[in-house]
Amino acid sequence: MTTLTLLRRALLPLALLGGAHAATLDLKVGQTGRLGDATVTLLRAQDSRCPMNARCIQAGDLITSVLVRQGSRVRLLRLKLSNTTAQSAGLRISGATASMAGQRLPLTVTFSDGH
Repeated sequence: MTTLTLLRRALLPLALLGGAHAATLDLKVGQTGRLGDATVTLLRAQDSRCPMNARCIQAGDLITSVLVRQGSRVRLLRLKLSNTTAQSAGLRISGATASMAGQRLPLTVTFSDGH
């Protein structure tokens, strides 16, 4: 085997790992951004999660309404973040900013392409 062939065999797994990371997009309500070949608009977010540093009886949920445009296709999705991460058509909520008890901060939702 040539040195070039050995080098390719050694680097191929690393190259495949590099492509396995999910792309992410942070949006506030009313914002639009690109995620892969889709345009995503966060239309609405309902956040009933327990704030950090607070004592809550129930953990709560984060529910979003998202408009996704991909080519000529337009979809309205309802995604929910709870104990199990929701995914619809390759789009999922991977996280959101948490508010501190007693403070109301603008909510930023992080979407992922699911890879």
